[in-house]
Parts: sequence; C-alpha cells; structure tokens
Amino acid sequence: MTDLEKKVKKQFELQKLKGQSVVVALSGGVDSVVLLDVLSRLVTSLGLKVEAAHVNHHMHSKSAEWADFCSKICTSYAIPLKIFDIRVPRQSPLGVEGAARQARYEALLNHDLPCILLAHHRDDQIETFFLQALRGSGADGLSGMLAIRNDYSTNKKIFRPMLEVQREEIIKYARQRGLQWVEDPSNDESIFSRNYLRHEILPQLRSRFPAYAESILNVIKNLEDASDLLRELATQDIDLLSSPCGGVDVDDLNNLSEARAINMLRELFRRRGVAAPGRTWMMEVLRQCKHAQVSATVSVDKKNISVKRYRKRAYLVDRSDLVTIGWSSVWSGEPLIDLPGNLGHLQFEEVIGRGISKKYIAGELLSIQLGSGNKRFSLAANRPRRELRKIWQTEGIPPWLRSNVPVVFLGSEALFVGNLGVSGHCDAQKNEPGISITWCPTC
Repeated sequence: MTDLEKKVKKQFELQKLKGQSVVVALSGGVDSVVLLDVLSRLVTSLGLKVEAAHVNHHMHSKSAEWADFCSKICTSYAIPLKIFDIRVPRQSPLGVEGAARQARYEALLNHDLPCILLAHHRDDQIETFFLQALRGSGADGLSGMLAIRNDYSTNKKIFRPMLEVQREEIIKYARQRGLQWVEDPSNDESIFSRNYLRHEILPQLRSRFPAYAESILNVIKNLEDASDLLRELATQDIDLLSSPCGGVDVDDLNNLSEARAINMLRELFRRRGVAAPGRTWMMEVLRQCKHAQVSATVSVDKKNISVKRYRKRAYLVDRSDLVTIGWSSVWSGEPLIDLPGNLGHLQFEEVIGRGISKKYIAGELLSIQLGSGNKRFSLAANRPRRELRKIWQTEGIPPWLRSNVPVVFLGSEALFVGNLGVSGHCDAQKNEPGISITWCPTC
C-alpha cells in the first residue's frame, strides 16, 4: 500500500466512514482520477460502495471529450458513473468561477448517495485561504475547507480525504500507477483569480519564504479552532434565545454585544445552508430590530432570505419555503400524508383515549389544507370555537408561518391544527377509540 493510499484510508477511519456508499466527483483531472484509483484499491478493505459523478459545464470545446474520458475510465474500474449536464450563467454576480462552483455543488448534491468525495488537496487549501483573505472573510472563511462537513440543505456529507496530501504526491502517484488524465487549458490562464495566485503570487512567496505553506496551514488550523469556538457560542445563544416557533427574543438579542449578535446570525444562516450576508447587512438587521417600534413589521431582505420581526421576536425566513395557499389533500386511512415543500408530513395512528374521536368522525373522509385562518377552532372542550387567525394572533404565531400550518377538517370544521393540536370539541374520551395526528416537519 502506497503512502497516499495509507493517508486516504486513515481519513476514512478517522471520520468513521468505513462501509459507506460514496460518490467521487470526477472531473477527469489528475486529482480526481487519483482519488478514484485509490478508492478502487481500498474498496474491499474499507467496505465501500463507490460510484462517480461528472459535471459537464459545457464551457469548453472539449467538454464532451472530458465527459467521454470519465465514462471510459469508470468502465475500466467497473464503477458506475452519473453525468450531470449544467449551464453556468455568464452574468452571475459570483463571476464565472463562482457561478460554476455553485452550479457544480448543486449538481453533485443531487446524487442519490449520501457522501460526496472531493479531491481537494493541501495546495488547494492554501490557495483558498488567500482567496478568502482577499474577499475580507472572517474566521469561518479563513479556516479553509473542512475535511468533512454536512450540507444542511440535503443532509449529505461532503468529504475531502486528500486534504492533507501535497499536489506533488498526487502527481508522483499518478505517474507510478501509469494513470491517464485530462488537462484543462483554462487552469493555466491567469485571468482567473485562483490561477493567478497559483502561477504568479505563490511561487514568489515560496522563493522568499520557503516554509510559507507550513506557516499558512498553522494559521488555518488556529482559525479553525477559533471558528469552532464561535459556533459553540452561537449554538448556546440560539438555544437560549429561541422560542418554539424559531424566533429570537429581540430584547435578548439587543443585550448581546454586537460581535456576539452577528456571530449568532451567521450561525442561523449556516443552518439554512446559505452563505451569510456581509457585516453591513447584519448591522442593518440589528439596527432595525433595536429601534423599530414593537407594533412595526420589520423585514430586511437579501435574495431569498429575510430577517423579519413580529412583536418582540426576530425570525430568519427563507422565502422559497413559503408555500402558496391552495394546496389540499384527503385522508382516507393511510398512515402518512406528505405535505408540500419542506413541511414534512402528517402521521395518523389509531389510539385509545386520545386524539380525534372515531365516533365523531363517523367514517367520513378528512380533508387537509394549509392555513385556513378564517375557520373556527376550539382550544378545549369548555372553550368556544374561535377563528384560527385570532387564536394564532393570541399565541404570537407570525403571519408568514400561519399559511404553512396543516389543518385537518371534517367538512368545514377544523378538527386538528398542526401547531395547536386536536379541537376540544372532538377529543376522544377515556377508553374511546381515537385517531392521533402528529405534524412532523422536515426541519
């Protein structure tokens, strides 16, 4: 077993990924070809199921040839390959490099397998540090690429098993194994920022400071530790300040130092799987939350994300998650009803002494809608039926959340409301058969 194979095997063992199903992001370049070859030799000892994915950006005249090369090399290894065809927007504010990277990640995360392997190495890590520094990133960005991380939007793992391997080790391995790979001529074009660093700036640094790489890696490690501590602090603040509806108490938020409040907001964005906006945007959020009147509706927007304030709580809202009113379904005895978007599902179970009385239903079909705030509902058997919108208002449920609440009806009567429970007028009595309904949101 070569030194490179030992290093990759050790990373799989450290991350407890033995026996996993993984997909290698295969560009056809030397880095990803070497990773695929290494895994083909470790598949038995690590108990892996290995597949590959190639993203065709259609940005080069040889794109089709590269896809064909990846297909042939996977056939030689008897490894299944899935090819994703994407189109990169040329006018993206991220630039061509950034837009291509974003589109590539989105495509790879659509693969069926739960763990995506990327062939980034130590030299990539150093280049990323300088690029992030030039963009004005904080500790989180400057701590570089993680060996493994979870993607919040898909709950998939992104794993870089060669992150501690030097590029020269990869080239040496490829030549010793007689591997073939493709060369992307754009990698030599200094018009791209990463290439400019790689070919123009870093060689000069190396000539003046021969040990610069080790120094930068130490900086990255120190910043990674600092970033972990900041995340721990943000998690503590979120747990302390959050309500069951997900809102953050504005008074408590304002009592935090500015740096600590911004740190918490960044973690909330991270949990949504989106990049946090810049400091200026964060400062505007804090300013409006602090100075707006309690009766005012605050909304600070950034692309699909808004920070909204309702009464004395602030909420991070992904506008793409808001479901249009009008969806409906019918329950006819199945254990689960899937809800649209990211709302999860309703779980139905036959029980005794709780839930909706089966006698009250009397064999009729139940309908399910979202919102329906004009309908009436009873919080308890000894309380009158009131309009749902008034109940939600009393309970402090923000308006944008109400339209996403599943409501179960018998005719025009609301029997179950996702965030309130069963109507007091149809509760099953002791020893009486009932239907228990549970709302299980995705997040």
